[in-house]
Amino acid sequence: MIAHSMETYLHKQIHELLTKAHKPVFISDERIDGDSLGASLALVDFMKWRGVKVPVYVSEAIPDKYRFLPGVEACTNDVSIFIDPDIDLVVSFDCSDGSYIDGLVSRIPSRPKLVNIDHHATNTRYGDVNQVIADAPATAEVIYRFFRANHILPSKEAATCLLTGICFDTTAFSNSATDERAFRAASDLLLSGARAVDVIRTMFMNRSLSALRVWGAALERLHIHEGAGFVSTCLTRADLEENEVTDEEIDGLSNFLNLVVDAETLFVLRETSGGHVKVSMRSHEKDVSKLAKIFGGGGHKKAAGFTIENARLQPDEKGFWKVEKGNATA
Repeated sequence: MIAHSMETYLHKQIHELLTKAHKPVFISDERIDGDSLGASLALVDFMKWRGVKVPVYVSEAIPDKYRFLPGVEACTNDVSIFIDPDIDLVVSFDCSDGSYIDGLVSRIPSRPKLVNIDHHATNTRYGDVNQVIADAPATAEVIYRFFRANHILPSKEAATCLLTGICFDTTAFSNSATDERAFRAASDLLLSGARAVDVIRTMFMNRSLSALRVWGAALERLHIHEGAGFVSTCLTRADLEENEVTDEEIDGLSNFLNLVVDAETLFVLRETSGGHVKVSMRSHEKDVSKLAKIFGGGGHKKAAGFTIENARLQPDEKGFWKVEKGNATA
């Protein structure tokens, strides 16, 4: 009861801060996905109806598959928007990495209040106001609760954004993040006019044949680590470049494999364009966020990841793929 009261109090506090703000700025997580965008754009819509135009800072150009989202034109990767002394509020969405947010907020000449809205268990509570609900199925579901706590009926545009976030983080209600709150929120959002067809098409119907070939390579490399209780696979830069596939088109691979592979824990390793190896972990039983945190990453108990810097993937003499970092192999 106390936890619920605190959650409601914070929702109302955030509402008050938003309604008093004249020049707020929103920040979506460094990794652009359906949840971070859906959550932030739903509040962009809320502010629009109050007559306040809010930019959403994103780390790079918005992937084409998210261009259908209402209000996406508010997104910008122009970091100069922070060099404005009139900014009076900053809200971050779905970002557990406080250092990333601090690097942006520190550019603002004034010291506006920072609101941190998230659902990652590894969030460090870096904001002045922290609405971090670790058991929420998505940050978009946290925003859905914000609407309910403040007796606000989301527009059909905001509902579409929130449904996108919930569907993305629950892999369309099929992974371990799915619970009764996800279904309840989705039901209400559909009644509010959310465009379910657009959301589902974005998640499942935008894979090119080239991207599916690369997914096929990951399937071929699935390796069972006997006695360790996990399965791994990998993709190299050559896999993507030879098939002319972008990193964006590979998003969702870990969630898909987690659904179809019979293993307690899954590791998907992928070379990045910057010369690193990104490790995505999924588990049905273990808390993989603890391992991610050890290596400087983050995430949820059942879905987390980290990056091994200055590394590449190399097959050994038996054809098993391993991480090569400097002169050492992991």
